[in-house]
Amino acid sequence: MKRVALFAIFLSIPLLLIAVAWQSGRFDTLAVEARRLETSQESWVQANQKLEAGIRILSSRERAATLAESLGLEIAGPERRIRVLLPDSGGGGQR
Repeated sequence: MKRVALFAIFLSIPLLLIAVAWQSGRFDTLAVEARRLETSQESWVQANQKLEAGIRILSSRERAATLAESLGLEIAGPERRIRVLLPDSGGGGQR
């Protein structure tokens, strides 16, 4: 019985060392992949911030006013506005 236990211990030591080496290699591979993904995410965030800044610039009131002025458009006064009243469709409340 002691021989079997001793044999099992001697056999398990190399197996444990192999398992530790395999796990260490796996951890290193995953760490490299995580760093690559973080770098990729950082570049995506920076690109997204640039796009959002561009959208803010393009949708600003000053740009719209400048564009309208360059097209010869002007603000419609009250005399040029038309108000359209729709009859109640029967599904909603009173107005």
